Amino acid sequence: MKYLVRSIKYFAYLAIFLCIVLVLLSVFGVIGSSVNDIFREGTTSLLKIAGILAVFAIIYPRLGFGTRKAFVPGAYGEIRLGVVDLMHERGYVLESEEGESMTFRLQSPVMRLFRMLEDRITFTRCGTGFELEGPVKDLVRIASALESRFRPE
Repeated sequence: MKYLVRSIKYFAYLAIFLCIVLVLLSVFGVIGSSVNDIFREGTTSLLKIAGILAVFAIIYPRLGFGTRKAFVPGAYGEIRLGVVDLMHERGYVLESEEGESMTFRLQSPVMRLFRMLEDRITFTRCGTGFELEGPVKDLVRIASALESRFRPE
């Protein structure tokens, strides 16, 4: 269900972004003002563009969200505060904590909006550290920062 919701959000985001770009281009006189002036096949092109946007919206959540493991030695009680501090430095706040799992969200409402409220990063304790779940581009940076901060001397 989460995948479907993400796909719909990305389709809407891409469609709105494309409409804004086309309106701006039309306002500044770079392109015509009617659909037939803008696109060679007129309204038929809109259906093709919607199909292309739908394909991207279906594929992106599979590529953009995932899991990563971070090697973080030590007991949960010893490293918890360091993890919370690291995430705070990166602009995240602790949203919830259950047992040895923590969930963080971006602190800035503007950044959350730009990410379509898909900014949650979940830390789940595993044998050698944490399994992180969330946007892949953030996970790579956070996993690297965690491993570097908690690296044994």
